[in-house]
Order: sequence, then C-alpha cells, then structure tokens
Amino acid sequence: MATEMKTVFVGNLKWSTTNEELQEFMSQCGNVVSADVQAHADSGRSKGWGLVEYSTAEEAQNAIQLLNSTTLQERQIHVRLDRSNLDETAGVSVFVGNLPWSTTSETLAELFGSYEPFDVHVKTNMAGRSRGFAILRFNNQDQANAAITDMNGYNLEERNIQVREDRGVAEGGPRGGSGGGGGGGRGRGRRGGAEDSAGGGGGNQGGARTPRNVEPSNTLFVGNLAWSTTDTELMEHFTDTSPISANVQVSASGRSKGWGLVSYETVEAAQAAIEFKNNSTLNDRVIHVRMDRNSS
Repeated sequence: MATEMKTVFVGNLKWSTTNEELQEFMSQCGNVVSADVQAHADSGRSKGWGLVEYSTAEEAQNAIQLLNSTTLQERQIHVRLDRSNLDETAGVSVFVGNLPWSTTSETLAELFGSYEPFDVHVKTNMAGRSRGFAILRFNNQDQANAAITDMNGYNLEERNIQVREDRGVAEGGPRGGSGGGGGGGRGRGRRGGAEDSAGGGGGNQGGARTPRNVEPSNTLFVGNLAWSTTDTELMEHFTDTSPISANVQVSASGRSKGWGLVSYETVEAAQAAIEFKNNSTLNDRVIHVRMDRNSS
C-alpha cells in the first residue's frame, strides 16, 4: 500500500511527451523516483498517460494538489493517485451509473456517507473527465444492500442514478457496465444472430472496413474479445480515444459473448478510434473494430 500511495497517475499527456520531460515537470513537487510514460506493447506508441512515483506519500499528495489541471506542453493534465495496485476484491463493491459529468468522488462520498463506504472512485478517462459511473466499496453486504435499496433511482442533478451490486465482484463475470452520463449504457444481450459468435471464439468479423450500407455511428462494435475481458478492461484499452461508455455483451447466463460496444460523443471520434484501435491487441487477442451496424 505504501508504494501505491506514493505513485500518481498523470493523464492527457501529449503523444510526444517523454519520460524525461514528465520527470522534470513533476519534480517541482518532490523527489521523483521514476516517471514512466505508458506505451502500447504492439506499436510502442504512447497511451497518453504516465505513472510517477515519489519518495514519499506527502510528495505525491502535493503533486496532486499543485499540478492537477495545470498545463504541460500545451495540454491540461490530470493528476491523481494511481489506483492500479488497489485490491479491488476487498469488501463488497457497488456500481453507481448514470452520474452527471460534474460528479466527483468527493461529492459521491458525501452523498453515500451514511452507508459508510471505505472507497469511492468516480471513473475518469485520461483527460480527467468523468466516464459517468463509479465503484463504491463497503465493509459488509448489509451496508451495500442498504445503499442499493435506498439510493437506486435517486435524483442527482436531474439524473436518476443507477445503483446495483458490481457484477465483476458479485458474479465473477464482467464488471458493471460503464453506464455513463449518457443514460446508463447499452443493454445486455440485445442482439441475436451471427454476431453472437463474434469475438471470444475467434469470430470472423474482418477488420475495420464498415459495410457500405452501414450508416456512420458514434458506437463501435469490438469483436474477437477474450472471454475473460471485462467492461473495465475494454474501457481502459480505448480510454486514450475518450469513449463515454464500454460494455462487453453477455448472454442470459452471464457469460461473455466475446464482443462489446464502445460509444463516443461524436461520429468523428468513433471513426478516429477505428483507425487507431482496429487490429490492436487486448488480452492477447487481435481485436476487430468497426461501426456498430445496429446503432445507425
């Protein structure tokens, strides 16, 4: 835990930012032990974010206070504690979706304070923008159940939030969907037919080329996913393209269908993501990314 609390996540970096440039910038808040801009294993291209470890937890907190939302190389960066080493199996996890974009971990912790969650985390993209959902963790099932019963459907800034047990912990399957501020994400098991075989079984979905009769859409179909791929992993793989939601589709039994849907604010953003992510590797599988033909 000590190392984890000394490491900060730095998001929204320019693609060209180097380890040395990141270390020099972050060193104004303390002694930087390491500064690593993360890169894709298959292409070596920057993911647009990095991890910076300080000598002490106090220096890490100082960096968050002083450097979050400041500018590095003409980009407004996002600085927060690195959560990658947290034990996300501890306690009982609750998914909270359809959050207003303005909701922060602090405001959500205050809202749910009477149920005593020990960890509240509004998920954000690499630019620090909310993904519209959060994961709360409670010490016991009674606290989690009370929060779900009392707060599901609660109106927060004119949005009815969705509160349920986080499926990634409760069922051992994909984590709860990235509900997002756009209205709770895409439905599960919505489609039948040939596309249900795409993905985990090595489905023959071809590449990024979208069929001519498919209208442009802001939602992407992602095929050839490993059966074990979760919503969170799918979101993180696409996060440098700033999606608003990512959902691995599951059957009625809760098993992954081997494909998912990733949505964006605009058609242009979705098209750019196809060029960047098609034929990339996720969980040792080459994934196929194209426009979702059922969203147009």
